[in-house]
Amino acid sequence: MGKTRSWVAAIGAVALLSLPALTLAGSAAEGKKVFDAKKCINCHSLGSEAGKMAKLGGPLDGVGGKRDAAWLKKFLHDPKAANPQSKMPKVPLTDAELDNVVEYMSSLK
Repeated sequence: MGKTRSWVAAIGAVALLSLPALTLAGSAAEGKKVFDAKKCINCHSLGSEAGKMAKLGGPLDGVGGKRDAAWLKKFLHDPKAANPQSKMPKVPLTDAELDNVVEYMSSLK
């Protein structure tokens, strides 16, 4: 009986490992809404859209291809903790908003 359980557990583990990675990340569409609501474009540029202080924050075009989700989450949670030279202020975000913005930024490739 013990060997059967081990065999079933092994098959289950292989099946789980073969599934695509499941993520609890947010929604890019919701992240875009947060990006707009927090007026992130004021200090950044994205495509042809640029805020008055876009030179300060810089372009976000392609950021999803340059940074992974873990880096984006750490940086957006507390920019100065991630990079002491960062000019970006800490933006108050709920956990859900942060996940959504990370998903949105990750989609910018």
